[in-house]
Amino acid sequence: MGKITIIFLITFSFLQASGQILTINSGYSFPETNLLESIIKEGFKRAEIALKYQTLPNQRSLINANNGIDDGEAGRIWEISDHYPNLVRIPVAIHSIDIVVISRENLHIKKPLDLKFHNVGVIRGMKIAEQIAENAKPLSITKTTNHITLIKMLSSNRLDVIVTSKIALLSGLSETKEKNLFMASKPLISSPIYMHLHKKHKKLIPKLEEAFNSMIKDGTLKQISDDFLKDLEKNIADSIRIVKYD
Repeated sequence: MGKITIIFLITFSFLQASGQILTINSGYSFPETNLLESIIKEGFKRAEIALKYQTLPNQRSLINANNGIDDGEAGRIWEISDHYPNLVRIPVAIHSIDIVVISRENLHIKKPLDLKFHNVGVIRGMKIAEQIAENAKPLSITKTTNHITLIKMLSSNRLDVIVTSKIALLSGLSETKEKNLFMASKPLISSPIYMHLHKKHKKLIPKLEEAFNSMIKDGTLKQISDDFLKDLEKNIADSIRIVKYD
């Protein structure tokens, strides 16, 4: 057993004995939850806090963290504490929800209002995408529970565009193997994501803030995210044409 492993085990055992093991929930689905796990694990290691990371259904993840059953949330929007007041954010953006548009043709959709003349598909419950579509007042809005269904509807001309999160979309495309679809290189909207702790752990916020900031400063956070996206994108090289708009 190497020195590094021994040091880690001693540190973990000390934290475990002191009761300082935090259970952090993720409401994200596979594979995006894996990205959050890599980021959170590195942040906790730098802050020298022992971690248990678990993926739960979206709503239960939030409720458990807010009620103090678990200790925090891996990644939520800034405003989530308006609805779950026991959650306190670490004020460093560690991830983002990038909402993108995918289509069969190059439709030059650069902004949300460009959806107005199209039939739009979204995932039911993905509030950001639903709101974008509803505000644009398109020809129609179709809501389904999974990306595979939306992609098949797009391929069969039942939809003109899909509005959804980039990572979830890339994951769906890796399963459907559809080809020659178009996606703009720039998201319609990018919403920063923050880790939150239950308020009983608010004294730990400065340590985690410093840890996550150090990951940004030395490039670790970007490297984790870039590597994750590269692994996804290489599986769908024939599926998507990335287009750049001025």
